[in-house]
Amino acid sequence: ICEAYATDAVRLGADIRYKCKVRRLVPPTAAADPWIVEAEGPSGLERLEADYLWSTIPIVQLARLVGTNVPSTVLHAADAVQSRAMILIYLSLPVSRFTEFDAHYFPGADVRITRLSEPKNYSDLGTPGDSTVICAELPCGLGDAYWNMDNAALAEVVKGDLRQAGIPVPTEPREIGVRRLPQAYPIYNIGYERWFRELDSWVEQMPRLLSYGRQGLFAHDNTHHALAMAYAAVDCLGAEGFSADRWLAYRRSFEGHVVED
Repeated sequence: ICEAYATDAVRLGADIRYKCKVRRLVPPTAAADPWIVEAEGPSGLERLEADYLWSTIPIVQLARLVGTNVPSTVLHAADAVQSRAMILIYLSLPVSRFTEFDAHYFPGADVRITRLSEPKNYSDLGTPGDSTVICAELPCGLGDAYWNMDNAALAEVVKGDLRQAGIPVPTEPREIGVRRLPQAYPIYNIGYERWFRELDSWVEQMPRLLSYGRQGLFAHDNTHHALAMAYAAVDCLGAEGFSADRWLAYRRSFEGHVVED
């Protein structure tokens, strides 16, 4: 899915930089000044200029990357807004199917993983006929025991949980793949609204800066909701600039986004 988005974006003129890490964001100091994005990639440190900076990274990281002259109250809010990490554990199995279902959900406290998906079943692929891949989602905290486990130990967690759930892995996996996501789910602690509003208000006051998407608005929603936010942002940008009033109206509609599984 992401590759299809990227292919179309490039076809329409987007310049996608892979394997780059943003090191610093420099806001405009005058009305005509651009935003400066300092990013480090395969060719070293680059300075990119932009009239508008639209960000879908976690809003807390956005504030930290601007850093200079960010009010201490905003940086304090960035420390107070928390997210749940997650580990994706992929097991390649030498069987045609693991089950007939595309996903399993595990709400009980006796199973550590919360969801298991089998991508092959989402599109009813018949190939390859002798193998499939399952993906287990394991919520955790940054730096905790699960976060620091090696691949083999994480595979044992998945196998043990599936035995507990009554759907054991039928054979040893051929391969194990692991991806760690530092910020997967927003944590809605009591009073989090105050800290998010501090960050959100700061973004609104910055010139030509927009924070949106699941991470940018600290919203627990689906991919199609994130795409709706992107289309809305584009609709707000015209020859006269960005319409803050129109974006505010869209923001109200985003409040109705609810996760659909």
